[in-house]
Amino acid sequence: MADLNSLTSLQTLVSTLAGRHESDAVKQDLTLVGTAVSLLAQTLVPRLDPSLNLSGIDAGLAKAFDGITDTVTAIETKLTADTSTDTNSSTIQTETTTNA
Repeated sequence: MADLNSLTSLQTLVSTLAGRHESDAVKQDLTLVGTAVSLLAQTLVPRLDPSLNLSGIDAGLAKAFDGITDTVTAIETKLTADTSTDTNSSTIQTETTTNA
């Protein structure tokens, strides 16, 4: 059985949120937990409710998690660009004042 796409997307989201603070041990733990949850869900859910469309739910959750990850990445990119622009502006203002 393959891992659920939604769990892979959730792991990517957690990695994005953790950023540089995430160690290799945490990454390995996330992979292990993701695999375990995926196997449990794929085994138990069809037995609990055979009419449940696990593939559809998985695809929807994967899109949601990917969308959140994309949003976080876009915000971080914008904040980094704004901070860089602010730093450059204050440097230019200082140089103009000094040279005047």
